[in-house]
Amino acid sequence: MIKVALISLGCAKNTVDSEALLALFKIKGFLITTSLEDSDVIIINTCGFIEPSKEEAINTILECEKYHKKLIVTGCLVERYKKQLEEEMPEVDLFISLKEYEKLPQILNGFFKEKGFDRDFDIFNRVISTGSYTAYLKISEGCDNFCAFCAIPFIRGRFHSYPMNDLITYAKELAKNGCKELVVISQDTVNYGKDLDDKNANLLNLLKELDKIDGIEFIRTLYMYPEGISDELLYFIRDSKKMTHYLDIPLQHCDDEVLKRMNRKDTKETILSLYKRIKNIIPDAILRTTLITGFPGETEDAFNELKDFIKHIEFNHLGVFPYSKEEGTKGSFYKDQIPEEIKNKRKDEIMEIQKGISYKLNKALIGKETKAIITKVNPNNEYEVRCGYNAPDDIDGSIIVKTNKTHQEGDIIKIKITNAFVYDLLAKEI
Repeated sequence: MIKVALISLGCAKNTVDSEALLALFKIKGFLITTSLEDSDVIIINTCGFIEPSKEEAINTILECEKYHKKLIVTGCLVERYKKQLEEEMPEVDLFISLKEYEKLPQILNGFFKEKGFDRDFDIFNRVISTGSYTAYLKISEGCDNFCAFCAIPFIRGRFHSYPMNDLITYAKELAKNGCKELVVISQDTVNYGKDLDDKNANLLNLLKELDKIDGIEFIRTLYMYPEGISDELLYFIRDSKKMTHYLDIPLQHCDDEVLKRMNRKDTKETILSLYKRIKNIIPDAILRTTLITGFPGETEDAFNELKDFIKHIEFNHLGVFPYSKEEGTKGSFYKDQIPEEIKNKRKDEIMEIQKGISYKLNKALIGKETKAIITKVNPNNEYEVRCGYNAPDDIDGSIIVKTNKTHQEGDIIKIKITNAFVYDLLAKEI
């Protein structure tokens, strides 16, 4: 029996790929394990999006060497640098690029000297790693936006959507297997369906169909580009009993000149108009975004404008990345690159401002009641939960519930927020 362990790095979209990779090993002669030490083979599914992601991937590979297992490395980093990695890391037994996923059965049969691999890589055939009660639904691959800071189109290819009927069928299967929380993801969620012949296929219609599935209690959508968010979509999110009022909209910046150089389609005016619509239609919306500091040409005035902007909008959750110069992207060719010290200083300034905003908005949640799903059982009748206030990627802070009742992961309870901190919340069961 060959024991296989897998480490998944990077975003939730990569998690889905990792789950599909694991499913290939559900065959005779193989056992999936969570123990690296007890495994015979370690698979590392890497991210190669920005410099810190690359460093994490390399460090993980080096760390896994100490187990003296067979090492298979795949994912975005391999797609970008396979030849270089093969030359510089001979201790890795096999590198598999994303383009090679279509012939994974042949590759694995050759590597393991087995003929048992007969299933193609398929994101609708997965080993769910997030607990039976929650799952990601990846609705498309790639991206057509070609933002000047982003290498995703070069790594993952052009945007293409999965057929709507396949997504709905798979979501129903997940629900039958106990899934209560569905997280809809892609690199560009709002553009879902634009490349399909099915004229009925778009994000709103997909969400309406997912909303009908028995057993699903929570639905949230991540990674929504601002220009694709219609009033009709906002009204549906507001009126649905299953959609969380959680809007994850990566903005990157607000200054018109910086946005133009980033090759973003929106402007400060269109962004402000969007958030005005959101607050009018969904007053209790939980807002999340990501920003980039130190993009080439970001002046002190542009940065000050960004600080004023976040004070004006007041995001519940906000992440900041210092600009990472990625080879092949438009931004890497700009002459007016900004020193790392300034990028990081600006990031720290934004996060210091955000602390105050986050604490203010968290305090405003005290006394609010909502349903939540238990995600972790701690000692002494203490539980971690997720609700419409936080996403399942461990970025938004924790919600801790104390109760006299006994629960298990996946149980849905009603809670009342009782105390607030900068990032975390306390609650009680009601």
